[in-house]
Amino acid sequence: MNSSSAVRTSVKALMIRLSAALLLGVGGAQAVTLAGYAELPADTFAPGPASGAWRDGLRGQTRFQGQPVQGFSGVQFAPDGTYLFLSDNGFGAKNNSADYLLRLYRLTLTPKTAPTGTGKVEVGAFVQLRDPERRVPWVIVNEASPERLLTGADFDPEGFVVAPDGTLWVGDEFGPYLLHFSADGVLLDAPMPTPNLPGLPTLTGRPPLVIGHRGSSGTRPEHTLEAYRVAIEAGADFIEPDLVVTKDGVLVARHEPVMVVLDRDGKVTEATTDVATRPEFAGRVKTKNLDGQDVTGYWIEDFTLAELKTLRAVERLPALRGRTFDGQFEVPTLSEIIALIRDTEARTGRRVGIYPETKHPTFMAAQAGVNTSQLLIDTLKKEGFTDPARVFIQSFETGNLRDLHATIMPAAGVKLPLVQLLGGQTGAPYDLTARKDPRRNADLTTPEGLRDIATYASGIGPSKGWIIDGKGQTTDFVTRAHAAGLLVHPYTFRNEPTFLPAQYANNPEAELRQAILAGVDGLFTDFPATGAKVVAEYAAPEVRSPQHPAFTQGGSSGAATLGSSGGFEGLTLSPDGKTLHALLEKTVAGDTPGQLRLHAIDLATKKWTLTGRYPLDAPGNAIGDITPVNASELIVIERDGGSGDAARTKRLYRVSLTDRNTDGTLKKTLLADLLNIADPQGLAPSTTGGVFRFPYVTIENVIVLDATTVLVANDNNYPGTGGRGAAVKDTNEFIWLKLDAPLTLAPGVGRR
Repeated sequence: MNSSSAVRTSVKALMIRLSAALLLGVGGAQAVTLAGYAELPADTFAPGPASGAWRDGLRGQTRFQGQPVQGFSGVQFAPDGTYLFLSDNGFGAKNNSADYLLRLYRLTLTPKTAPTGTGKVEVGAFVQLRDPERRVPWVIVNEASPERLLTGADFDPEGFVVAPDGTLWVGDEFGPYLLHFSADGVLLDAPMPTPNLPGLPTLTGRPPLVIGHRGSSGTRPEHTLEAYRVAIEAGADFIEPDLVVTKDGVLVARHEPVMVVLDRDGKVTEATTDVATRPEFAGRVKTKNLDGQDVTGYWIEDFTLAELKTLRAVERLPALRGRTFDGQFEVPTLSEIIALIRDTEARTGRRVGIYPETKHPTFMAAQAGVNTSQLLIDTLKKEGFTDPARVFIQSFETGNLRDLHATIMPAAGVKLPLVQLLGGQTGAPYDLTARKDPRRNADLTTPEGLRDIATYASGIGPSKGWIIDGKGQTTDFVTRAHAAGLLVHPYTFRNEPTFLPAQYANNPEAELRQAILAGVDGLFTDFPATGAKVVAEYAAPEVRSPQHPAFTQGGSSGAATLGSSGGFEGLTLSPDGKTLHALLEKTVAGDTPGQLRLHAIDLATKKWTLTGRYPLDAPGNAIGDITPVNASELIVIERDGGSGDAARTKRLYRVSLTDRNTDGTLKKTLLADLLNIADPQGLAPSTTGGVFRFPYVTIENVIVLDATTVLVANDNNYPGTGGRGAAVKDTNEFIWLKLDAPLTLAPGVGRR
């Protein structure tokens, strides 16, 4: 090449790279150049039984004489300059792949590096994955055969590594599982399930408690044994009785000391019993001052327990929840509620707790002459229900909680967690107002105020508006409360659209998830079945996809917490060989859409930890593979679901394991746009105008060769089409990409 042509070629390459960088639209992104190219024809077969007999779960005639070598879903270095490539699960789906054998193939790759050169892919020996030692505890396709060769209907392998001891670790999507094989493909251990590590920012790290607010008050009249029973059956961890006192000094469950409120004309405006229909009690109507407001109605403290037992509960919100259950249930005592809990425990083994609120203690002391805090402790002692793991005591007032902490409980020899309830931001605890203390609720939530609460209480129960503001944004309230050492148990989550902010589009689960991801330690809900369902997503011991054998062999896939085949699409090994990094392809139920869990597994201890969450560009995207750069950086393939002209996102990102975005996700930097690769030499047959596109639907192989070169290859879901034409079978293309700026590689990364 003469000097002038060399200059022209150099300028052309520079312009193509500059154009590519501009088209990326991401500051600091590298332009990449195609430095090598090779391809493996789609119809490439290896020795083995005929395959392709299954379509949509139905068996027919085999279509292929032998085993298709493709597609590939993982790559690692092999000796003598060769590579090991992991075959995918076969023909695109679990029910199509029962005759596709899972293998690792040794390939020799010779890239085309000049316009006159030739790229070449040679398929060598393979490692057959198998289970002759019967480590898999469920029925597999080749269950009865001696070798028990593993198939694409048993597992969906999507990434692998070669450990320092020479054994193989494979990531599976169906379970998802980690699979441990010998160097020659024998399964060494039972499949390792994926623990559910939601990484919730709760004070204890555990999923939040579900508290049945007045029982299951969204489905039954509140504060009845039936409401509590339904709440327990729905999965509530605690049930909440609001406690008031009768004329003869018995604690009973009602939302307020006034059980029926009347307007000036004597019309009922709110009721929780049918007392207004009982002529024998017509003379019991009184007007009293309740926390500074005159209220007319029927008051609990004016009735004996025997009189209350003649009444029946009614729905407090009949216009919203109907009257189906009116007139069926009594007003229960605290002792009866405890008896219900004990009966449930005896029958089912479930240990449910109670979360009593002492209602209006200042009012009750003045009107009934009773210290309800003392009466509560006396009743709990009498009933023998003083396990601190099963009781929280709450109040909107502060003085009674301080008295419980300082004198009442120590004198009784009990120590139960206390929770300071918190109303709206403009309100104030009534006991403070009554003694002319100017502090408002907002004053209680300053750092100093929260630290003061922590001197007598274990937690704080704010209205949910403190957690999620009117614009639907998560506030820093939970973080600040946790900094003071306080649990956070907000109220009240309800299913009805009337109570749901517009941003949740009538989806109460979305509101619950936002609160849970904010780090709340418990939540009060009128619909504990909904609360328990959402919390179960975080409390399930394992992450499971619908293809998990527990579901495919009899169980309901409704318990799946991961999308179909959403398991480990990416698996790699830290440069020091001590830690596996395993990245899920889809979002775990309950996590923020478009965020994928990245796990770290210590190979020595087999301990799992959550490294962080990878943020997808769009929730509908997926990842294809991961590979290490150094101890704190990985390369991730991210892709959309399009192929050919419809492909929009096929990218390599450099991901930091230590740096975080403001939402806590892992920080990533665009490394290469695979739909806009400079190819000034025209190495690839599909290059047009000096730009090469890599538009396959699944791109699942990446490995660092040296500081400025990475190797990328696609999967092809054989005999899939679409990457290079609607009717063209997808080949496996291997591309060597030259980076404009070097990566900072750890020792051991790259071809050695």
